[in-house]
Amino acid sequence: MIYLDNAATTWPKPNQVTEAVAKSMKYYGANPGRSGHKMAIRTSEKVYECRELVADFFGLSNPANVVFTQNSTMALNFAIHGILKAGDHAICTVMDHNSVLRPLFAKSPDVDVSYLGADSEGVIDPSELEALIRPNTRLVAMTHVSNVCGTVTPVEDIAKVCRQHGILFLLDASQSAGIIDIDMQQMKIDLLAAPGHKALYGPMGTGLLCINTDFELAPIMQGGTGSYSKELTQPLELPDRLESGTLNLPGICGLAEGIRYINRIGIANIREHEAKLTAYLLDGLSRIKDINIIGKKNTLGRTGVVSFTHNSKDCVDISSYLSSNFSIATRSMYHCAYKAHEALGTSDGGTVRVSLGVFNTLSEIKILLYALKNMM
Repeated sequence: MIYLDNAATTWPKPNQVTEAVAKSMKYYGANPGRSGHKMAIRTSEKVYECRELVADFFGLSNPANVVFTQNSTMALNFAIHGILKAGDHAICTVMDHNSVLRPLFAKSPDVDVSYLGADSEGVIDPSELEALIRPNTRLVAMTHVSNVCGTVTPVEDIAKVCRQHGILFLLDASQSAGIIDIDMQQMKIDLLAAPGHKALYGPMGTGLLCINTDFELAPIMQGGTGSYSKELTQPLELPDRLESGTLNLPGICGLAEGIRYINRIGIANIREHEAKLTAYLLDGLSRIKDINIIGKKNTLGRTGVVSFTHNSKDCVDISSYLSSNFSIATRSMYHCAYKAHEALGTSDGGTVRVSLGVFNTLSEIKILLYALKNMM
């Protein structure tokens, strides 16, 4: 299979990731933080190792502020529901994924939400943020990279405005973590949500909420943490404040190896590799009759998430054709981000999405272009 659906989840995973998952189940099978025997202590050490790796990776000073979740959706829900209360106002963008939009919508009518617009290439203008800010604006939440067209949001400009107004800034790094270098301290990011299973190359069922603020999020889950067991109230300290129940130890061990894999290769080298493939893909698509590239037409300000439409063919039919005839995996339709399609002009049917990863090759892109050129 030619796998070009890395925006959904990366595949394959590095060998050391799958090996770490198997090893954890064989040798570190105890429940971390719950017991004092040797295996439980070793398990807790493995979990803390991963916290340290994540904290260092994202420029976070305190590893205890790394909260493990099932995915970035859970991390975003923890942040949004943990921050906003009745009477607050929040700002997001039309380019956001439903993982941001739906939790915000669920807070209505108690919380007002404003949407920052985007142009036909998915570009957001930070100067338009000021006009949306109100005295009760508590949170600005937005995606770093569009999962529809790969356009990169000017995060530092947005974060600067938020700091000036004392507003918390939540970054959805679902399509950027592991591809774009992120330093939460330097970029003034208060909260960052990321999946472990995408460009961090960890297993499915892993995610992160990184917290770079003193604001105390209200827990939306309560339960066992292995600490303060006499109390019926949830512990106040992080990560226990937000981590209730047994952690996904095999996933966390795999995630740690995924981050080590990226550190060995170098995130700049990964970005360069994907940019070269993206440039070739964009050039090839531009030469195929009836295909329309959605979003930016060059690699400046975008990643390897590339969407296109066809003048006469349905996007679902195109993805089916690629899969059936060439074993090429792509995704079609709306990608859980319908407002983005409205901004991009693709709300009538969506797009075919090609999303590149570190294991993709130039020959695979050539086969994709050949298949599209010869589509009947």
